[in-house]
Amino acid sequence: MLTAGPMELILMLYNGLRKNMVLAQRAMERQNPAGAHSHLLKSQNIVNELLNSLDMSFAISRDLLAIYEFVLHQLVQINISKQAAALEPLLEIVDTLRDAWQQVSKTPKGDQYVNEG
Repeated sequence: MLTAGPMELILMLYNGLRKNMVLAQRAMERQNPAGAHSHLLKSQNIVNELLNSLDMSFAISRDLLAIYEFVLHQLVQINISKQAAALEPLLEIVDTLRDAWQQVSKTPKGDQYVNEG
């Protein structure tokens, strides 16, 4: 049986977050508020999972906490307003974070930065 390590799980969360945000954006552009709502809720759940995965013994976790809380708040506001364009800056944040985690995963000690629970 294949299992993903902690770093792969974090990257999977980021990829799922990005996918659901893009699908929500497309749903809003197609005037499908129910579809947008569904994908935004999934996005919010993924951000909550990222929040829960933080190991606060690392200094970077405080910064990530602030970013995740900001993204979560924005997702809620976008779900209320259904403003598709408002997702663009959040997608940039998610892409930047995902790319950074991807770089960390390539380092020999990358998994040390992820709480294995």
